[in-house]
Amino acid sequence: MAQGGRWTWGWPRTLMGWSHGLMLAGAMGAAIALAVQPPWVQRAEGQAQALLLALRGPVPTPDTVVILAIDEESLTQGDLYQATAPDLPPATLQTWPLPRAAYATVIERLLAAGATVVAIDVLMVDPSVYGPADDARLQTVLDQVGDRVVLAAAYDTAASTGGQLVQLLTPVYRPGSAAIGVINFPVDSDQRLRRLPDPFITALADQSRVAAPGPSFALATLAAAAISVPDPAGSRIHFYGPTGSFATVPFWHVLDPNNWAFHQAQRTFAGKLVLIGPTAASLQDIKLTPTASTMPGVEVHAHTLATLMEGTAVGPITPHRWLSGLATGLLLSLVGLGLGWGINRPLLRLAGFGAIALVWGGVAYGLLVSHHRWIPVAIPALGLGLGSITYTATGALGDRREQQRLRRTLERYVAPPVVAEILAQPENYSTLTVGKRLPAAVLFSDIRGFSRLSFQQPAEAMVELLNTYLDAMVQAILTHRGTIDKFIGDAVMAEFGSPTSQGAQTDAINAIRAGLAMRRSLAALRSQLIAKGQPPLFHGIGISYGDVIAGNIGSVQRLEYTVIGDTVNIASRLESLSKRLGTDFVITDALYQQVRDQVQGVDLGHHRLAGREAELVQVYGVIGLTAADAELYHQVQQDLRQYLGWGESP
Repeated sequence: MAQGGRWTWGWPRTLMGWSHGLMLAGAMGAAIALAVQPPWVQRAEGQAQALLLALRGPVPTPDTVVILAIDEESLTQGDLYQATAPDLPPATLQTWPLPRAAYATVIERLLAAGATVVAIDVLMVDPSVYGPADDARLQTVLDQVGDRVVLAAAYDTAASTGGQLVQLLTPVYRPGSAAIGVINFPVDSDQRLRRLPDPFITALADQSRVAAPGPSFALATLAAAAISVPDPAGSRIHFYGPTGSFATVPFWHVLDPNNWAFHQAQRTFAGKLVLIGPTAASLQDIKLTPTASTMPGVEVHAHTLATLMEGTAVGPITPHRWLSGLATGLLLSLVGLGLGWGINRPLLRLAGFGAIALVWGGVAYGLLVSHHRWIPVAIPALGLGLGSITYTATGALGDRREQQRLRRTLERYVAPPVVAEILAQPENYSTLTVGKRLPAAVLFSDIRGFSRLSFQQPAEAMVELLNTYLDAMVQAILTHRGTIDKFIGDAVMAEFGSPTSQGAQTDAINAIRAGLAMRRSLAALRSQLIAKGQPPLFHGIGISYGDVIAGNIGSVQRLEYTVIGDTVNIASRLESLSKRLGTDFVITDALYQQVRDQVQGVDLGHHRLAGREAELVQVYGVIGLTAADAELYHQVQQDLRQYLGWGESP
């Protein structure tokens, strides 16, 4: 069970070594994955960010941004457009696309109401379906106030024989009559929009070979409003909330006289950056974002605009992705290995991994919400989860194998109920191996005349007889919660109260009951031997009670769990004294005082023990339990004295 002064766990140690190796390999893999950022990592981290944003909930948006939404209601208000654009014949008025004259009227009214900028997230790259007059109406307005208007442009990607063909689609109106903003966004591998568009737009411009590409829709809007913004500290959009986070007004309200009068009175658009764009589901300008399953494109532009204007772009904790991955992998290694080495109990280890994962998630949440910085969440959480599963599984398997091995070993020496208690609290049992002082009853027994018998009997027969005898004695001891310490030839040493105690009185009476059971077992065995014509066996039993030192004792090559001390020496001397007293079962006064109300004893006087000649020891013979019949006692004493040639028993 022990080697080299410490417990060896065999399989469990091997399994834990595998666990440490797997943890290191997993942490290294996580570091590489975070540094390289393959699509599956991007998707996982994107989902983690979405979860943190969902936990955060919506936050206040800038009150200077208003969305004028082309919603389903606005698409059904054709009569209002007819009223505001009487030059269009009724036959040409359709639901979509809206007449350019309608946009012209809305631009005039919004700017007259104090709007700072009007940005239209609708592509007007083809002439109006309502005819040249419709385009002319909007061109006239742009010529007058175009410096405060932003029109949408877009890069179109199409497959061609030479690869992908990228071209810039621009409005059909006179160049320079309005600012131009590109509405493209980069799309992540999970089809969600997270990143600011400008680096992506620059890359598209390089592919299309446009000499002077326009800025993003958001930057163009800020430039038209004369709002300067620093370079963003991060590359991701700060989403303030789900769909509907920004103040939104239906497009048709500006065209309807009554609603427009209300908004003029409320100064709804005064000093505002107004983004016009479709929100109706039928127009299919729907995007996927981290905070919503679907969001109209114009709202994504609003979040982008607010991110740039307020400087809340979300960025990594370090600009170097590889450094972030390396640091995360190193931290995972230290945490995982620390938990694996520092906590031995599987459930506590699992709880430790869970706590670390929660702390990591809490730190990530705080950084994202308070400082607009993100650290990897999904991969570290996955790594910690796999680490906890690996350690828990290997630990549980190792513990199971160790328990089976330990049970098989202990059940040879310890009563099954005691084994169950030890295995239920293995950490307590392991502390006993380092040495502990405790009170216990120590039992020694020895066969009378064994040396003479060994000369008279063949070796094979003697070994069989001895095994039969010891099997009966061990069963009697284990039945009463004793621990078999060792066999010394025909002698047996056992303890009661070590390694586990039931209390002083219980340990003491268990020792007495075990000795009485040994007497009964030997009497039955003796009858069988006599019936077979074999020599009878008698033994002497000595039990003392007091403090012992229990622990692993021995050399580097061999250790054994045993007890030492004066109590052990007294028990051994008592067993030898029983032969001189002509009785089979003697105990010390210290033990007798523990059980005197439950045991019939006979005072055998004070005696000097070998090695303790200067001190007299009070000795009692054990007749039996208080309510038990003394017939067996008297019979055993008589037979023993006759065997020894003493005559009558005391």
